[in-house]
This record gives sequence, structure tokens and C-alpha cells, in this order.
Amino acid sequence: MNLPPQTMGKALLFDGPGLPLRLVEQPFPAPLEGEVVVRVEAATLCGSDLHTINGKRKVDTPTVLGHETIGRIEAMGPGPIPRLQDGTLAAIGDRITWAVVANCGGCRYCDSDLPQKCEKAIKYGHEPLIGRRMWTGGLATWNLLAPGTTLVKLPESLPASLATPSSCATATVMAGFEALGPIDNKNLLITGAGMLGLTAIARARALRPASITVVDPLCWRRDQAFVMGCSTALTPVEFNNLTQPVDAWLELSGSNVSWESCFPRLAIGAKVALIGAVFPTQDTVFNLERVVRRMITIRGIHNYGPRHLASAVEFLTGLPADHPLGQLAGPWFTLDQHETALRVARDPAVLRVGFRS
Repeated sequence: MNLPPQTMGKALLFDGPGLPLRLVEQPFPAPLEGEVVVRVEAATLCGSDLHTINGKRKVDTPTVLGHETIGRIEAMGPGPIPRLQDGTLAAIGDRITWAVVANCGGCRYCDSDLPQKCEKAIKYGHEPLIGRRMWTGGLATWNLLAPGTTLVKLPESLPASLATPSSCATATVMAGFEALGPIDNKNLLITGAGMLGLTAIARARALRPASITVVDPLCWRRDQAFVMGCSTALTPVEFNNLTQPVDAWLELSGSNVSWESCFPRLAIGAKVALIGAVFPTQDTVFNLERVVRRMITIRGIHNYGPRHLASAVEFLTGLPADHPLGQLAGPWFTLDQHETALRVARDPAVLRVGFRS
């Protein structure tokens, strides 16, 4: 293993809601067998990171946040060379992104095609700062990747603004569309036009649905939905007056009101992917008889599997470099500018504050 010339790096520590992030210096994380050290090129703050910072979601602290991250392999531990998701050997200098969860590959969840729920999971951007897990969040100089982490190579031509959300927002959207199955010539409903919703619109256009209807209460988000290519963008009140049945539904808002108002509109045989409800909320209700008689399929999606990250990168690589999806990430800051970055992130019109090395 060749050590980099820089032997000290920075990380932003989150100690709990209401407390300022702490910028600390720590030594280079020399990798053990099977581990990979990546120098972070860019990281974006996901909505769930902001929920954590604001106290809407609990995590063990202190921790280093950030799970939408890209970078370059800088060192690998001794022993067999790790492989990328496509089966090729990883190499120093490879520009990569990686799955939010490292999995063991052998527990009952991994064996059930649910590696994101691995019994021995290491979840990047969510781990408490214990020993070597200092370097598991994207808001740092390096990330230390554990064995069992899915590594996907990124083209040099893919802008960071498109690539960085791939390991959360884009891959999760890909998992959602897989759950819905083919949507060609079907009426697609997307509730919530944040980063996931706008990404879903861009992806859906290639899947040839009969229509893409987006529901969001915020005017500027509905405007962005049209930019991404939806057929119709409505307020929740306007949607209540729409008579068109829904064949496929990506629920990305996490809102009980959204669920309760849109559920009655589901057509016979409709499929629903529930994705947005990732923070505590009140219980909701729905009619079981309607689910049975209308043969509705409901699937919860939390994170994703390795194939979804690979398909996310493939999808993004096929977009023009100036695609409007890439304009949703930013503005960009350094770790030293984190106080300003968090102030900017409070603006609801900013979908992804970014950090660059």
C-alpha cells in the first residue's frame, strides 16, 4: 500500500440537533485487508441528512454525515484486490461512487435480495464515530470503505453535479421503478417533486408512460417538474379534481395527506412504491377491501441493492452533460465553509447543498 503525501485529513462531526458541526483533523485511515480508501471529490447533503441535523431523525452521535458521495480510490488494503460492481478489478485512481450500505453477503437479508438490510450492515453517513468509523461519512477528506461495499466506476465525463446524488436519490428512484414494473402506456403519478421526484420524472420519460402527473404544493417545484418533462403538475387540491385513474404511483413525499387523497384514485391492478416516508409520522389508514378487490400491489422501498446503483450511473451517463437534473445540486462549498452551507440548506428552494474537496 502506498500512503498518500497528505497524512492528515478533515471531517465534519455532527454531535446532535442544535449543536454546530465540528471540523476536526484526523490521520490518514490506513486500510486493512479488503478495505478501500477514497479521497472525496464531492458530497451532497440529502434531505435525510437535514432531517437528522434538525432533529426529525435520530442517529447515534458523534457521526460524520453524508452518503451521496463520489471520489477517487487512493489506497487499498493488502490481500486480494477488490472488484467493482461490473466484476473488473479496482485500481488506484478509479473515480467511483459506492452503495450507501456495505453488506456481508451471507445473512438472511442478503440471501433474500435485501442487502441494504444486512444484519452486519455498515451504513455510510450514519455510523457512530467509533474507532475506524471516523471515515464513513461524505463530509470528510477520505472515506474508508469496508469489504462488501458495492463500488461503481464513474466516467470522467460525468459531472459531479449529476454523479453525486446517484448513491442515494438516483439509485433509490431506480429501485422504485423496478418495483412498479413496466409502465409503458400507463398513467404514472409522482407525489413529491424534490430531488427524488424530479429525478423520477427524468427517468420516466425513457420508460414511455401514457402520462406523468406530478403533485406538489410548491409552485417552484411544479415548474421544475415541467422542465424535467412531466405531462401535468398539480397542487394537491387540483389533483382532487382530476378524474384520470392512476396505474403506477411513486410516493416520494412521505405525507399521510398525500397517501389518503391519492389512494382512492388507484386503478385496478395498480402498483405503488412507497419511498418518501423515512421519518417518524402519525399512522395512516386505507381500505383493505379496496386493495383486495382492485388487486393493488404496495411495496415499500428503503435504500436499494447493488444493481440499482449500477443502473443509476448508467442512466446518468446517458444524459447530456448539461441536463437540467445536474442543475439541482449546489451551490457548492468547502468543508471549512460548512456554517454558510447549512444556512443555505435551510432554503426550501435549495434541493442539494454540495461540498467539494
